[in-house]
Amino acid sequence: MKNIILLIFPILFLLYSTANADYYKWEDETGATHITDYPPPQADTHKNVKVHKDSSDNPPIDDEQESKSKAQKKTDVTLFTKNDCADCDKARDFLKSKKVTFTEYNMDKDKSAAAKRKSVDDGEDVPFAIINRNQVYGFTESVYNRALKATP
Repeated sequence: MKNIILLIFPILFLLYSTANADYYKWEDETGATHITDYPPPQADTHKNVKVHKDSSDNPPIDDEQESKSKAQKKTDVTLFTKNDCADCDKARDFLKSKKVTFTEYNMDKDKSAAAKRKSVDDGEDVPFAIINRNQVYGFTESVYNRALKATP
């Protein structure tokens, strides 16, 4: 029994140290976002490199700091819709209920909206949303929630 306990402690220590590792979030020159446990390659050019430290190393954040950081994050939402689209209405109502400001382009009313959509995606299905640079097809509340929680 004593041998088992002596074996378990080093294993738990190794698992704890790997679970609390730092990770890097960075964007390459093509705009693709990478999340890795190693820094971006030095030879390439990178944008928006963020190092996320182990949370046990960070001091606790008080409510005032947290509210300021949330205010600094701006959710960027663009919604492409068409007339007589039930899912478009659901997506619009959902965003309004979450008090998310968004830009809506109705592709039936505005031909330039269809051109804007084509510049992003060749499809014509609606609703089509771009939430924090994530493309969301159709409307599912859980998918919209997940996209809204993603950092811009």
